[in-house]
Amino acid sequence: MRARVWAGVFFCALLAAQGRRGANPLAADREPIASGATTYAARCAGCHGRDGKGGEAPSLHKSRIVMLSPDQRFFDVLKEGVPGVGMPPLTGPDAAIWEVVAYVQSIAKAGMGLPVPGDPHAGRAVFQEAGCLRCHIVEGRGGVLGPDLTGIALQSSSAAIRESIADPAARVSPGYRAVTVALADGRSVEGILKNEDNFSIQLIGMDGEPHAFSRAEVTAVKSRPSLMPLGLASRLSPEQFQNLLAFLDRQRAATARSEIGFQNY
Repeated sequence: MRARVWAGVFFCALLAAQGRRGANPLAADREPIASGATTYAARCAGCHGRDGKGGEAPSLHKSRIVMLSPDQRFFDVLKEGVPGVGMPPLTGPDAAIWEVVAYVQSIAKAGMGLPVPGDPHAGRAVFQEAGCLRCHIVEGRGGVLGPDLTGIALQSSSAAIRESIADPAARVSPGYRAVTVALADGRSVEGILKNEDNFSIQLIGMDGEPHAFSRAEVTAVKSRPSLMPLGLASRLSPEQFQNLLAFLDRQRAATARSEIGFQNY
């Protein structure tokens, strides 16, 4: 048993060491990504699309090699090509190929792109003044009615974060459907639906507390587009909005995110 445990530890350490050796030697700074963008536009965009979302060739945003493989594996595919499918080798110095790796990852993988322009410190103030902490956890504090934004930039692209602020009803995170529950006694309760079945309905109310009702008590359940205030982006100046995006873009800590449900109480 002990031998198997040590073998497992050794195997994990070996994988970690291989991952470090296979990492892109070029830091994710502006120059390599910009150079890689130029090479990509000239050599790759004709088939994979200017945004990498596919054309004659598959989308790089859905490629296992891009999204899941070590950097070295992606580099090797670019350098050697893929025989039989019409993908030629990407010729040139290794540094130029690594630049393409950096660029493609910057557009396809959340958290791999260049920092969003703006002042993240000013953006933190905008986040607080807009009341976002009432519903979202970030930097260890906040409310529970919205998704935990800890590490949000590792989960969503900057474009998706922008859309969620500008049009919060466009894409609601699973488990955060906003509802108003009308009860037979004339009361109504607003909150986030967490579970429902043939016998009951459970939600986290606007007070942050759990509420459970039997189906016999409920006369109607009405969905709302989102609990996020509509028109928030229009109430911010362009500078404030950009600073807010910069603040959220810096939330790249690879830590566990929390989801509040009945099992937490």
